[in-house]
Amino acid sequence: MTKKELMMSVLERIGYPPKIDDDGDIMVCYQLKTIYVLTGDEEETYISMMLPQFYEIEEGQETVVLAVCNKMTRELKLAKVYIDQTFKSVSAACEFFYANEESLEQNIRHSLELLGVVRGIFRRDLDELSEDA
Repeated sequence: MTKKELMMSVLERIGYPPKIDDDGDIMVCYQLKTIYVLTGDEEETYISMMLPQFYEIEEGQETVVLAVCNKMTRELKLAKVYIDQTFKSVSAACEFFYANEESLEQNIRHSLELLGVVRGIFRRDLDELSEDA
């Protein structure tokens, strides 16, 4: 079984039927959010689950958004919150290695939960840091 097949099998088993997008990436719908699963190199037991472009950055807001991303990445275990390549939006990713199918399932569940709440945490932290400025 390939890594992509294993990932799709685990997602299906835990109740989140995956789809393959036009780029060949795995997509899963979780709490009305589309989360992408990037499997990368077949030999490496490494997975990246990402919630892309969940927040659009307004002009003049870049510094505070960068501070919020830094704060969240520092405080949240497993998650990275960052300004993406366009410098116009914020994305989040959970990246992990897995040892076996059981650890893969555990990390998938944790990543989905985290990516499910990251937008709310981001908005809360943005409001708090904006008030302090």
